[in-house]
Amino acid sequence: MSVSDRHILAISNSAALFVETWQPPHMARYLIGLTGKERPVICHIGAANGDSVEKSGRFFALAQRAGFEARHLNLFALEEGDPDRFFSGVDAIYLDGGSTRNLRAILREWSADTALRRAYEAGIVVAGASAGANILFEWGMTDSIKTRIEPTRGLGLLKGSVSVHANARSDRNEALQRHLGGPDASFPAYSLDDGTALHFRNDAQFCAIATDCEAQVHRDIGNGEAVAVHVTVLSEIIETDTI
Repeated sequence: MSVSDRHILAISNSAALFVETWQPPHMARYLIGLTGKERPVICHIGAANGDSVEKSGRFFALAQRAGFEARHLNLFALEEGDPDRFFSGVDAIYLDGGSTRNLRAILREWSADTALRRAYEAGIVVAGASAGANILFEWGMTDSIKTRIEPTRGLGLLKGSVSVHANARSDRNEALQRHLGGPDASFPAYSLDDGTALHFRNDAQFCAIATDCEAQVHRDIGNGEAVAVHVTVLSEIIETDTI
């Protein structure tokens, strides 16, 4: 796979990346492989969860285990306000989970959304989990208001719509189906169980991966039927070095 390709990794849930210490960090190592670097610099954005110290600490701990250099962009306490310098010197960007609507608002307030797009177009790998995955598509299903699931606009780095945590509660896919039947419908539409991720290369779906063999991904191209996408278990990819 050419390192000049542009890559996006949309992960259903952050727990798939932040695995327990007794589990091998396969998702993180897959992300590392997309950079083409032996020890890449990966920038963590935790704005969706209010830049939780606990989550950023877990990211730095993951870096030690998986073998990358961690950096953190704190949009609540910026040391440098020039968005053109937010991602200088990084090989990948990871957008963590939390509130999709808050993440979108904060990124736009600081022009980090346009900086993110420029970074992606320049070949920096972009990854996101949960809210961080939602924001990458045109539309994502969100529980930013906890009493309901509703569609919210993303940044549109990828065409279509996504429903993360699809197997966590049934109303997530119900919300997706309502959205796809409405005036803002955007295809293709993806439904991701927890533990899964979609890898896009040059804006096109390349493969679906998962931390275990039970998790599923479905895709609807607008013909009224969602079909299962073949999912490859990460341990098979990592152990055979086929990234």
